[in-house]
Amino acid sequence: MKQELRDVTGNCSIRIDREGRWYYEGNEIVNPMVLRTFCQALRKDGQGRYCIVIEPEICYVEVEDTPFVISGVRGDPQVGLYVRLNTLETYPLDPSRLSIGKDNVLYLTLPEGMKVRFTRPAYYSLALMMEEADGFIVLRIGDTAHPICPA
Repeated sequence: MKQELRDVTGNCSIRIDREGRWYYEGNEIVNPMVLRTFCQALRKDGQGRYCIVIEPEICYVEVEDTPFVISGVRGDPQVGLYVRLNTLETYPLDPSRLSIGKDNVLYLTLPEGMKVRFTRPAYYSLALMMEEADGFIVLRIGDTAHPICPA
Protein backbone atom coordinates (compact mmCIF):
# COMPACT_ATOMS: atom_id res chain seq x y z
CA MET A 1 0.00 0.00 0.00
CA LYS A 2 1.35 3.41 -1.00
CA GLN A 3 1.97 5.86 1.84
CA GLU A 4 0.37 9.31 1.57
CA LEU A 5 2.91 12.08 1.05
CA ARG A 6 3.50 14.54 3.87
CA ASP A 7 3.34 18.17 2.66
CA VAL A 8 6.39 20.04 4.01
CA THR A 9 5.90 23.19 1.91
CA GLY A 10 5.51 25.33 5.02
CA ASN A 11 9.02 24.37 6.11
CA CYS A 12 10.77 24.51 2.73
CA SER A 13 10.41 27.68 0.70
CA ILE A 14 11.75 26.79 -2.76
CA ARG A 15 11.34 28.90 -5.87
CA ILE A 16 12.69 28.93 -9.41
CA ASP A 17 13.20 32.29 -11.10
CA ARG A 18 12.60 33.01 -14.77
CA GLU A 19 16.27 32.34 -15.58
CA GLY A 20 16.09 28.82 -14.13
CA ARG A 21 17.93 29.61 -10.88
CA TRP A 22 16.70 27.70 -7.83
CA TYR A 23 16.40 29.29 -4.38
CA TYR A 24 15.84 27.87 -0.92
CA GLU A 25 14.64 30.40 1.67
CA GLY A 26 15.93 33.22 -0.54
CA ASN A 27 19.43 31.78 -1.06
CA GLU A 28 20.46 30.44 -4.45
CA ILE A 29 21.03 26.69 -4.53
CA VAL A 30 24.42 26.16 -6.13
CA ASN A 31 25.34 22.64 -5.02
CA PRO A 32 25.15 20.59 -8.25
CA MET A 33 24.13 17.39 -6.45
CA VAL A 34 21.24 19.12 -4.67
CA LEU A 35 20.13 20.75 -7.92
CA ARG A 36 20.26 17.45 -9.79
CA THR A 37 18.24 15.70 -7.07
CA PHE A 38 15.60 18.45 -7.05
CA CYS A 39 15.40 18.55 -10.87
CA GLN A 40 14.90 14.78 -11.04
CA ALA A 41 12.26 14.90 -8.29
CA LEU A 42 10.29 17.79 -9.80
CA ARG A 43 6.74 16.88 -10.84
CA LYS A 44 3.60 18.67 -11.96
CA ASP A 45 0.47 17.75 -10.05
CA GLY A 46 -3.04 17.39 -11.46
CA GLN A 47 -3.73 21.07 -10.79
CA GLY A 48 -0.68 22.26 -12.75
CA ARG A 49 1.41 23.09 -9.67
CA TYR A 50 5.07 22.12 -9.52
CA CYS A 51 6.32 20.10 -6.58
CA ILE A 52 9.37 18.16 -5.49
CA VAL A 53 8.49 14.63 -4.42
CA ILE A 54 11.05 12.77 -2.36
CA GLU A 55 9.02 10.13 -0.57
CA PRO A 56 7.54 10.35 1.94
CA GLU A 57 7.54 14.15 1.48
CA ILE A 58 6.23 16.65 -1.02
CA CYS A 59 7.18 20.33 -1.28
CA TYR A 60 5.36 22.71 -3.63
CA VAL A 61 7.66 25.01 -5.58
CA GLU A 62 7.01 28.58 -6.76
CA VAL A 63 7.94 28.81 -10.44
CA GLU A 64 8.12 32.25 -12.08
CA ASP A 65 7.82 30.96 -15.65
CA THR A 66 9.14 27.48 -16.49
CA PRO A 67 11.14 25.26 -14.13
CA PHE A 68 13.76 24.44 -16.73
CA VAL A 69 15.38 26.77 -19.24
CA ILE A 70 17.46 26.40 -22.35
CA SER A 71 20.95 27.61 -21.58
CA GLY A 72 22.56 26.98 -24.96
CA VAL A 73 22.06 26.07 -28.61
CA ARG A 74 24.57 23.97 -30.52
CA GLY A 75 24.84 22.46 -33.96
CA ASP A 76 24.58 23.55 -37.54
CA PRO A 77 21.34 24.78 -39.12
CA GLN A 78 22.22 22.89 -42.29
CA VAL A 79 22.26 19.58 -40.42
CA GLY A 80 20.36 20.08 -37.17
CA LEU A 81 20.42 21.90 -33.85
CA TYR A 82 20.47 20.82 -30.22
CA VAL A 83 19.46 22.64 -27.08
CA ARG A 84 21.02 22.25 -23.65
CA LEU A 85 18.94 22.76 -20.54
CA ASN A 86 20.02 24.09 -17.18
CA THR A 87 19.69 20.46 -16.04
CA LEU A 88 22.60 19.67 -18.44
CA GLU A 89 20.31 17.49 -20.58
CA THR A 90 20.55 17.87 -24.35
CA TYR A 91 17.66 17.53 -26.81
CA PRO A 92 17.43 17.80 -30.58
CA LEU A 93 15.71 21.07 -31.46
CA ASP A 94 12.44 20.37 -33.27
CA PRO A 95 11.51 23.72 -34.89
CA SER A 96 7.83 22.73 -35.01
CA ARG A 97 7.83 22.82 -31.19
CA LEU A 98 9.05 26.44 -30.95
CA SER A 99 6.63 29.20 -29.99
CA ILE A 100 6.77 32.87 -29.12
CA GLY A 101 5.10 33.89 -25.87
CA LYS A 102 4.31 37.12 -24.06
CA ASP A 103 6.99 39.82 -24.40
CA ASN A 104 8.49 37.87 -27.34
CA VAL A 105 9.90 35.17 -25.06
CA LEU A 106 10.86 32.06 -27.02
CA TYR A 107 9.75 28.63 -25.75
CA LEU A 108 10.30 25.05 -26.80
CA THR A 109 8.02 22.17 -25.90
CA LEU A 110 10.09 19.08 -25.16
CA PRO A 111 9.06 15.66 -26.52
CA GLU A 112 7.51 14.68 -23.15
CA GLY A 113 5.36 17.83 -23.23
CA MET A 114 7.19 20.14 -20.80
CA LYS A 115 7.51 23.73 -21.95
CA VAL A 116 10.96 25.30 -21.44
CA ARG A 117 12.01 28.90 -21.80
CA PHE A 118 15.07 30.15 -23.70
CA THR A 119 17.48 32.24 -21.65
CA ARG A 120 18.54 35.47 -23.32
CA PRO A 121 21.95 34.14 -24.43
CA ALA A 122 20.34 31.00 -25.91
CA TYR A 123 17.63 33.09 -27.59
CA TYR A 124 20.19 35.46 -29.12
CA SER A 125 22.25 32.53 -30.33
CA LEU A 126 19.22 31.03 -32.10
CA ALA A 127 17.99 34.44 -33.32
CA LEU A 128 21.17 34.79 -35.37
CA MET A 129 20.00 31.74 -37.34
CA MET A 130 16.45 33.04 -37.92
CA GLU A 131 15.18 35.12 -40.79
CA GLU A 132 12.01 36.86 -41.86
CA ALA A 133 10.02 35.40 -44.75
CA ASP A 134 6.57 36.51 -45.90
CA GLY A 135 5.98 38.39 -42.62
CA PHE A 136 6.90 35.42 -40.43
CA ILE A 137 9.98 34.64 -38.39
CA VAL A 138 11.39 31.34 -39.64
CA LEU A 139 14.16 29.00 -38.66
CA ARG A 140 15.68 27.23 -41.64
CA ILE A 141 16.99 23.72 -40.98
CA GLY A 142 18.56 22.33 -44.11
CA ASP A 143 16.27 23.26 -46.99
CA THR A 144 13.12 23.60 -44.89
CA ALA A 145 11.89 26.92 -43.45
CA HIS A 146 9.98 26.46 -40.18
CA PRO A 147 7.74 29.39 -39.15
CA ILE A 148 7.76 30.21 -35.46
CA CYS A 149 4.24 30.96 -34.30
CA PRO A 150 2.88 32.83 -31.30
CA ALA A 151 1.95 30.57 -28.39
